[in-house]
Amino acid sequence: MTSPTCAPPAPPRRWHCSAGTGPVRAISPAAPRYNRAHAVLGASPACAAVYPGDLAVALVALDAVVDTVGAAGKRSLPVAALHLAPGDTPQRETVLEGDELIVRIRLPRSAAARRSTYHKVRDRESFAFALASAAVALEIGGGRVRDVRIALGGVATRPWRASQAERSLVGASLTRASARRAAELAFADARPLSHNAFKVALGVETVTDALLLARDRS
Repeated sequence: MTSPTCAPPAPPRRWHCSAGTGPVRAISPAAPRYNRAHAVLGASPACAAVYPGDLAVALVALDAVVDTVGAAGKRSLPVAALHLAPGDTPQRETVLEGDELIVRIRLPRSAAARRSTYHKVRDRESFAFALASAAVALEIGGGRVRDVRIALGGVATRPWRASQAERSLVGASLTRASARRAAELAFADARPLSHNAFKVALGVETVTDALLLARDRS
């Protein structure tokens, strides 16, 4: 993973996508037409390469902001707005200009951060990218959800905020049933490829478990 102080927290998508104007292969050159690790959310005809990092997923869930410096000056933007969907320009992964550096990451104070977790499922226990991951932060009061943040990793072309799933939980009791309903909403727009449909079911279980893990933290 590259340093967050000098580059966006993401391995390069160019390993898996090309930027031509015609039909583009959304596959790894080493494994033609094998797309097990690819995205089920946010893909385009030009690219289905997954965002493989962990850091930005957690930062998106916590509403983090990055400060940047470039030739045009300084600016601040939410991490949620940093990464781009591939669209027709998969070679452009972030909104950063070529001469722009991230110099600071800021996390706002949040009551939800007191109950938070990052749950990562992978093929092996170490040195592996996520097949599915979920960053969750919760604020619970009176037995009901006051605030919740859910971000997905390993399943989308960029760090993915599950806003619809969040809305379904606010004001509700967080039970396994309500957590699973929210998780299913998080993957309602999933578009699996020929070898990665398992990521939808795996992602639902990952989000469900992450919500319950966060709920049980004190």
